[in-house]
Amino acid sequence: MNFLFKFKDMKILLMALTGSAMFMVCLDDQRHANYEDKLAMAMPVTNDSEMARQAVNNFLSWYKNNVRTANSIQLVNQEPGKPYSVNFKNGERYLTFLRGSKLLTDHYLNEWRIFFKERDQGFRLSQQVEGPPTGFDYDLVLLNQDVDMQLNSLNTLQIGEIKIHKDRATVSLKLQDDYEFRLVRQDRQWFIDEILNLSQE
Repeated sequence: MNFLFKFKDMKILLMALTGSAMFMVCLDDQRHANYEDKLAMAMPVTNDSEMARQAVNNFLSWYKNNVRTANSIQLVNQEPGKPYSVNFKNGERYLTFLRGSKLLTDHYLNEWRIFFKERDQGFRLSQQVEGPPTGFDYDLVLLNQDVDMQLNSLNTLQIGEIKIHKDRATVSLKLQDDYEFRLVRQDRQWFIDEILNLSQE
């Protein structure tokens, strides 16, 4: 009799402990879910404007680190006594190097291919044998002759208005000169499609 009584008591006790443990697990899960909800609310939401701004910042930082290499690629043949001509092979090397930033569209790069062809035709129509090659006497990316000074002052970069319209964005900024970066979104990422130096227009 005593044995049966003790066995029943143990069974009841075991059931009570199991139920209590299950309750604690459920309570812990709920607390964890509430913590994750609060954490998600506390974390800043990355919106399109911020992503577009970051793409521009990332490109300018990349270009600052690589501008000398880019501009060391000779884009114009300048042999003594011979008319200038565009070096298309080096032009492709230059564009391939810029593509390495992984922040420029194919459209941006193709526009420079068109520019190279137009300048080569210009050299044929109006031969040039001395002086800075017309159209290549400034930095082709920031469209300015003082690019080193600009990039050295990158820490004072002022981002202005950012406009988003569907899969296109414009980022206005001041880096000594006034600029407008035009971007397009591809595969949920912003890429630079055009760079305008408004101060030089």
